[in-house]
Amino acid sequence: MPLKDVSVIIDLATPAPLVGLGRPLILVEKTGAVSYKEYASLDALAVDFPADTATFKKAETYLSQANHDAMVAVATYQTGAPDSALLQFANRAWHFALLVSSVSADQVKVAQFVDGLDFKFFAAQVSDNTGREALKVYKRTIIFDHPTAGEHLDAAAVGALGSLEVGSITWKFKGGFAKVTPRYLSEGELGEIEQDNAIAYVVKGGKGQLSNGITGTGQFIDNLHGKDFVKVDMENEIQNVLQNAPKIPYDNRGIGLIEGAATTTLQRAYTQGIIAQSADKLPDYEITALSREESNASDRAQRVYKGLSFRYAAAGAIHEVDVYGQITF
Repeated sequence: MPLKDVSVIIDLATPAPLVGLGRPLILVEKTGAVSYKEYASLDALAVDFPADTATFKKAETYLSQANHDAMVAVATYQTGAPDSALLQFANRAWHFALLVSSVSADQVKVAQFVDGLDFKFFAAQVSDNTGREALKVYKRTIIFDHPTAGEHLDAAAVGALGSLEVGSITWKFKGGFAKVTPRYLSEGELGEIEQDNAIAYVVKGGKGQLSNGITGTGQFIDNLHGKDFVKVDMENEIQNVLQNAPKIPYDNRGIGLIEGAATTTLQRAYTQGIIAQSADKLPDYEITALSREESNASDRAQRVYKGLSFRYAAAGAIHEVDVYGQITF
């Protein structure tokens, strides 16, 4: 039997904050059985991963940011198999995978696994074009180009931005990260990084900021994060309706309750900035709920309702501005 009774499937059409949507999972190679543990403090983490380990330092960078999640999860894996840990712990309450290893093969395995989920993210840190090029085909991988030894831009960005209210920000322009130094890059150097859909922490206008807010295939992080929010929030809203009512009848009364739960999520997503406003200043989404009579008889017999669907326009964000002026005499 499935572990959940509600599945929200969102097709990404192209041309209250939820626990876990900003929580990191630090993946680290370690001899022994695969394990998963959540830590609420660096002191607790230091018992298993002392202060001189890369795992501790990555978690320390994450927890040094102003808006970090209350917990840091760590999963261990045997040599060359980070995907084995992800397979076992994919349904835990983390949303951004971080990898201690800088081995390209390990990064690719994590990227492939997270892409297969089409849910959650892999925040990868690379130091050169070879690392970037290996990951730029993955929609759910955020590629941070940061070669400065001992610094963890991946953990800093996720710590500062991942747990903010979903839909309220775009990742481009953000900075002020603790324990990470912005880089001075030429236009040519930054252009090479951005050609691979990677992100640098670069000085622009005298301020350190992320150069973009996209994943390896050019998808915008906030759009995908918003999609994840809608999926999880709607599943929770509908699940609550099913669990809290004595019975949901398979007729207009019950269907109306389910439609109402879905509407609650979409209205929340609009308020948070995930869903756009239409020209008439209304939330740009639609919900369709088929009636009992329009449903399939075999579905009714099995007590499965498949008649709810929705569409929404992503709010997006403005990343560049062109201004045109004219001078007359």
